[in-house]
Amino acid sequence: MITTHFSAIRKNIISEVLSATDEVLIAVYWFTNRELFNILLTKLKDGVRIKLIIHNDFINNRIGGLNFQEFIDLGGEFYFSSLENPMHNKFCLIDNIILINGSYNWTYFAEEKNRENILIIKEEEEVIKSFSHEFSNLCSTTNRLDSIQQISKFEVGVNDELNQREYLAQDILYQAKTEGDRTDINKAFDIAPDNIKIQKLASSLDLLPQYILKHNIGISILNDEIKYLAKKGDKVPYTYSAVVRTSKDYQSKSITNIVYGNNIKASQNSKLLMFEFDGLPLLQKGKVEMRFTFSIDMEGNAIISQICLNNGKDLTKKVRNLNLIERK
Repeated sequence: MITTHFSAIRKNIISEVLSATDEVLIAVYWFTNRELFNILLTKLKDGVRIKLIIHNDFINNRIGGLNFQEFIDLGGEFYFSSLENPMHNKFCLIDNIILINGSYNWTYFAEEKNRENILIIKEEEEVIKSFSHEFSNLCSTTNRLDSIQQISKFEVGVNDELNQREYLAQDILYQAKTEGDRTDINKAFDIAPDNIKIQKLASSLDLLPQYILKHNIGISILNDEIKYLAKKGDKVPYTYSAVVRTSKDYQSKSITNIVYGNNIKASQNSKLLMFEFDGLPLLQKGKVEMRFTFSIDMEGNAIISQICLNNGKDLTKKVRNLNLIERK
């Protein structure tokens, strides 16, 4: 018997795991969900054998994450897959009669944001037998651990191929929303500092006070006019992004004067920043393209970045100006 699930996946996994009386085998790439973890601890205390394989990275193995040492101390068999030999499965075997398999990582991010699926398979002896055999193979490629050495956030560094910081920061925010506990929100910002996407998510989940812009913000252009990047009353965090092109033949740099205020004349507003970007390839007018991005973060900092799409040169500047925002 096979049933498909595209929603309430965590609830269905919990229901099946709670039915376990003998053994639970879990191979899942990322595991951060505390409710699922606590159920495993409870089943261990009830005498159920549990084996768990997850990937050894900062999302799974960090200070403030799930206490896998407690899992080990209660008798659980614990295995890490490595970057050299990564395990990317997402399946669970229960009492050798139930198989849960699909796309679903055991994380808040998977439950609250992603479109995921699982199959719950019962009474399919050969299928379940093959997954049990594969689980044994996975265990044989690594070593059972008796103690956990947690990864520091400083070790993530430039080897963050899967954007662990951003994923984990979002996962923490979804956890805060799900559990109604805001005490760990700042951990998300600490893990992914200056990440406007993370700040926007926190705001959309109503985890932060609401702020708006106090002034119009724009670029000074010809005839003392303004090309607006943001308007008074826009919600913060805020981002504007556009592709711009050179306006002259063989132009080697671009200069952007950004002002803020509420006057229609650029010269009558306050100067925020003169953003000078050089090193452009010497091509005809309109042949050089640049991605220009302007953001205001939740602390009122203006972040301006530009990258030349022809040669990859980039520049980012940050200006602190708390006078730009106010509480809504």
